[in-house]
Amino acid sequence: MGDVRIKTPNLDDIFEKWKQSAVKKDRKRMEKQFGTKGSVFSLDAISAAEYVVPPALKGAAIYFSVKKTVAPAKGKEENLVIAPRISRETFYSFKGKTVNKDNWKGDEKVPIYESISAVPCKTCSGKGYIDDNCRTCKGSGKIEENLNVLEGEDQSKVKKVFSYPCGECYGTGKVQNPCKECGGHKNLYKFENQPVPFQSVVTGVPVLHSSLQTKYEKEIGKDLQELIESVEGIKFNNFKELDDKAEGSLGYWDKNVKKTINSAGSDYKNYEKDKDTQITTQIYLFPMIQLNCKSKKGSKFEVYSIGSDQKFMIFSNF
Repeated sequence: MGDVRIKTPNLDDIFEKWKQSAVKKDRKRMEKQFGTKGSVFSLDAISAAEYVVPPALKGAAIYFSVKKTVAPAKGKEENLVIAPRISRETFYSFKGKTVNKDNWKGDEKVPIYESISAVPCKTCSGKGYIDDNCRTCKGSGKIEENLNVLEGEDQSKVKKVFSYPCGECYGTGKVQNPCKECGGHKNLYKFENQPVPFQSVVTGVPVLHSSLQTKYEKEIGKDLQELIESVEGIKFNNFKELDDKAEGSLGYWDKNVKKTINSAGSDYKNYEKDKDTQITTQIYLFPMIQLNCKSKKGSKFEVYSIGSDQKFMIFSNF
């Protein structure tokens, strides 16, 4: 591509286009801010020379458009927990319904209520307890004690064994201790974190970066996407080409323009790597101008132009 120079709009033309647009949107406000009491309101009496506060600021905007496919995430994650943990989770249920991703605030994978299922504990075989030998009777089921018995006339001391059923294990020799794995609840519980069923849609997304840091980037980007043929800019196939020729194309340069090109280039690379995104336009470079204005009543506002002297759009916070 050869070098192309783009000419910025005349400040009077920008202000004139803004006047015509503003009076169509809200004539009463225009009359209130610029009219003279007792006189017939006329746009001819509103001039850039009187109401634009110098200097005008020059900048640049980088625009391209992408097509983004919104689809549910893939894969699921399985969780296995003890029973009390289930009540601590927040579960979701969609029952075959899809979700608009723009309205979704949470994670893309969430615990699903319908996926909860009991899994018998392998450690205790689903009994909830483990059979252990009784520590009191050491698994014998009985307690043995020595009695001192005096026998015969001479009262010889003899030790006799006395045994009785163990009170801890009821004479069984076994005790049932709660299973440490399942906490005595017999089962563990399985549930899945599954992808939220987002609606599969393809949307066009405008991407705009402006060096004047206007608050209207989203609005400008949307209008450019719809009216791109109504605005003149210079097209580039890649950011290296843009970076090399931007200053010559605009005829002016500052660190904010350079910073804007770098930021837009970084965004462009990220979209190139995103498998769900397709870049659908060339890269556009537009000159931007910001007019700082003050109405007859003292209200301050800005007017922005984007495009060349032949084709440009205006935006304002008036």
